[in-house]
Amino acid sequence: MMIAVLLVLPDLWWQARHGWAMFAMTRALNGEHGGAGNILTWIVGQLGMSCLAMTVLWMAGLRFLWRSGRPLWRCLVTAYAVLFVLFAVTTGAQVYYLGGLYVCLLAAGAVGLDGWLHSRPERLRGLMIGTAVSAALSAVIVLPVLPPSDVAWTYGASPISGETLGWPQLVETVRQVWTGLPPGQRANAVIFAADYSEAGAINELGRSAGLPTAAGAQNTDWWWGPGNPHATTVVAVAPGPDYAPGYAAHLRRYFRHVRVAATLSNPGGVHNIEWGGHVYVCTGPRRPWGAIWPELRNYA
Repeated sequence: MMIAVLLVLPDLWWQARHGWAMFAMTRALNGEHGGAGNILTWIVGQLGMSCLAMTVLWMAGLRFLWRSGRPLWRCLVTAYAVLFVLFAVTTGAQVYYLGGLYVCLLAAGAVGLDGWLHSRPERLRGLMIGTAVSAALSAVIVLPVLPPSDVAWTYGASPISGETLGWPQLVETVRQVWTGLPPGQRANAVIFAADYSEAGAINELGRSAGLPTAAGAQNTDWWWGPGNPHATTVVAVAPGPDYAPGYAAHLRRYFRHVRVAATLSNPGGVHNIEWGGHVYVCTGPRRPWGAIWPELRNYA
């Protein structure tokens, strides 16, 4: 009995620890993206999960699954309804959280659509035209098909279009700051990204530029750790003031010396999350970098 308990304890500890982390993350997401003001955003956002013409299709899928009378199929409708309400009131602005369920709804709707088109073949032309028009509009908004200079107007409708804009320039800026450090200082330095967008840019595009893996503090990035826990220099990359106001003051809580080494922008002039952000060189840690790391985690 005692042996069984000892074997189970590590697993229970892992679940409790990560369960609390997920609770904290959900609470933070609710504070930033939830609330009554974002319920309408959530509802409208579901219309864009597939192209607008396909909205009728997945709604027909809901009807088809419910009217099937099969308990397992009806469970999909129940799951959709419960999650729709849950996400609407908790993380409304994160409209993509329910995206995975639309796969089965579209498939179910296609079954019903087949019979509808078979009875009136002329309907196919109208459906194809509507699908093409709405798909083209969606592509312009959510896919990188426009040149950087023309993306700004789409960013308000869908920030996806501008999230990666300026990543090559960001990586080059970080590279210049990194290589500008004396070799001895660089040997005991790490790159730290406050937002997973910057961490993603550095870790994906920075490999060919010779940059080390960046440590990220946002959401699950934090669990990968601080890199070298004994680092004495931290090259910190932070978003613009609209997303990370007063970040220099935040860094000075942990480092005696914080200087702005570069400012971030992009060639299209799109005010995305990186616009107006900074690359900081932080030295003189008030405590070991590894001891500071737990306090840098943020959920957003």
